[in-house]
Amino acid sequence: MSLVSETSAASAPRRGPAMGQFGSVDSTRLPLPVAASSLVTTAALAATALAGPGLLAGLLAVLALIVALGWPLLTGAAGLVQVQTGIAVGGLLVAGTVGLTTGPHRLIWLPVAVAIGMIVTYFLQLLRSDDRHGLTEAMAVAMTGLACVASGAAIVPLTLTDPGQRFLLVGLCGLAAGVIAELSGRIRAIGAKAVFVVMVVGGLVGFLAAQLIGVSGSAGVGLGMLLASFSYSARRIFGAVPGAREAAGQIALGVGTVLVPGVLLLALGSLARVLPG
Repeated sequence: MSLVSETSAASAPRRGPAMGQFGSVDSTRLPLPVAASSLVTTAALAATALAGPGLLAGLLAVLALIVALGWPLLTGAAGLVQVQTGIAVGGLLVAGTVGLTTGPHRLIWLPVAVAIGMIVTYFLQLLRSDDRHGLTEAMAVAMTGLACVASGAAIVPLTLTDPGQRFLLVGLCGLAAGVIAELSGRIRAIGAKAVFVVMVVGGLVGFLAAQLIGVSGSAGVGLGMLLASFSYSARRIFGAVPGAREAAGQIALGVGTVLVPGVLLLALGSLARVLPG
């Protein structure tokens, strides 16, 4: 029995200090830097979206590096440096492809950039000198980090037309309102029910923003509700880990969960016919 126990313990994946010393985190009461980084990221995306795809691509490069640094710390990935490097390489390639590609089809090389990041991460993991424990988890972390950056890059086509920019701004206003509204979850009587507060506030602010910007009010309600609740749900899911106590993990959580609804915005923009032809 002792031999079996020792063998099992030796073969079990080892965790970093953040993963092993503490329990899970109550993601209805995330640290305030998560909300702060979410709001700053949303404002930066709105500003650079109006300035043009070149500046937006530059911002995406910076955000990709932030995600690369903090996302593996948030999730407690094994082979930390390798995962950070893979996400950084893939994220910078994502930013580079959408910034340097011309014409309406700015996302044509996006899958290639993500694939290169995944391949780099995999080979770096194979080159590790230890027993490569946690390889599957490390690859999953790299893929989710790259997915956040790639999804954020999906908003670039919306910046190429005036209707697309207005559509994007309405969605970002609703998302930002949802970030503020989710702080209501810190009240014990509300807790996990904050999702309903987020949806209502996101929809209301989306409607008001739509009226000011010149977008259909019904579209504003839908955009605000969907983006606010989607981003909030991502923070609830990825924030319930011990790594959410790390400062870099908190910032990456805020940044990543603002980027991740980007592909949803692209899909809705396509349905609304605000993308370039």
